[in-house]
Amino acid sequence: MLLRRAYAALVSFLTAVVMPHFLAPEAYGLAAMSAVLFTLGDMFKDFGMTSALMRRGSISQEEVSFLFWFNLLTTSVLAVLLAASSPFVAIFFHQPIVAKVILLSLIGFVLTGISLQHRMLLSRDLRFTELAVIDSVAISLQFVSTLVLAIKGYGVWSIVIGTICNAGANSILCVALARWKPGPPRMIDDAKSILAFGANTSVYSLSVFVSVNIMAVLIGRKASAFELGQYNRANALLSLPLNNLVEPLAQVALPVLARLRPYASAYRDAYLQFLTRLNLVVIPASIFLIAAGRPLVTAALGANWQEAGQLLMLLAPVVAALGYGYAVSDLFITQDRSRELRMVGLAESAMRVLAVYIGIQFGIAIAAIAYATATVLAVGIRVFVAGRTGPVTISDHLATAIPALPLGAGCLLGSQAAIYLSRQAGLTAVPEAAAICFAAILFALVAGLIFRTSRAALLSAGEMLRPGRVRMEHP
Repeated sequence: MLLRRAYAALVSFLTAVVMPHFLAPEAYGLAAMSAVLFTLGDMFKDFGMTSALMRRGSISQEEVSFLFWFNLLTTSVLAVLLAASSPFVAIFFHQPIVAKVILLSLIGFVLTGISLQHRMLLSRDLRFTELAVIDSVAISLQFVSTLVLAIKGYGVWSIVIGTICNAGANSILCVALARWKPGPPRMIDDAKSILAFGANTSVYSLSVFVSVNIMAVLIGRKASAFELGQYNRANALLSLPLNNLVEPLAQVALPVLARLRPYASAYRDAYLQFLTRLNLVVIPASIFLIAAGRPLVTAALGANWQEAGQLLMLLAPVVAALGYGYAVSDLFITQDRSRELRMVGLAESAMRVLAVYIGIQFGIAIAAIAYATATVLAVGIRVFVAGRTGPVTISDHLATAIPALPLGAGCLLGSQAAIYLSRQAGLTAVPEAAAICFAAILFALVAGLIFRTSRAALLSAGEMLRPGRVRMEHP
């Protein structure tokens, strides 16, 4: 997944740095205003029932068919509700064009809803090669279509149509490769318990949605499309390590942990391996962005995006926090602790919303600091609650961060040295950014090889890249 995801990471990076040269900040701001609504709709397509079934060691054809028809119904209802709400969303943001953006974007929303169970089956069967190919094809089509339309001057519509192309390719390929057909719609015996579990996970998903999108909503409401566009690009760059490293590992983690749940020792070891390897990247990446976010954005996007560079530096702790706490929700799901997951999500949401609401009164920069601080504290709460019971303890979680600390220190030292020397030499933006990246990686690797725990973790992580090692064994 990581090797094949490298291509998607490259396309995501090109999208983040190339598109702003053809699209104004206002275009990203308008797209973000509608994207918030669709992110919310995505969470309620299956009412959390996919997670309810994914936690089980085995599922039947009848259960998956029930989920397909249930999801088709909820997707249709949500599409109607989203269409009806489009004028009110436009009024909320003071942007009439947002209503048209929402109506066109409904095409992609419906397409992804139809194929949700097909994608779930591919993931559950550990067919990660097919999933990586699907993602690569979809994101490539999105990049090409968006770029062509942006060059032709279509503005926000190039972003919308590119997203639809991604959804269409993803949906068609998932259905084709899964080779699964639903049975006739009918109720199943365990529907009540599945719905109860799904309700708890849906509340958690809703709380995550509010936490993640509160910045964009309040900026769009209290500021301007220009400032929202600056935040949108900073957030897009911030999401690169999360989407291209955290997400692939998380896709692997949930089905593997679900199958290993009866075997406590193997379950614990698998989870800790995932988290240790994840921290080797997200913690140094977070420190690197804190130190060098502004010069990197200036080099990649140009002088018009300096505010995005500042926001990236302020939001950088979110990378380490969300990477560290991302898979913790899998512990709650696979251990049937959905009520605790719901309560943790509500507490985290309340913390972040309150922090951003207070911070935005003093400006977008203070809001970013408040959001990052609340996110770090919220993840700490999530880890504490998850580690109180079950095979994975709080001390286990804390230990997974230790090997990454020398790499983070190396990143900080290398990037700061490169910034100082580059400015002494009078380098322009692009050579300076290249020097910063090279020095940060070099110093991080040297620091990681010096310390025994970091060296062992790096060698263990290297085993992931060796082909033919993925297998499922029962202890």
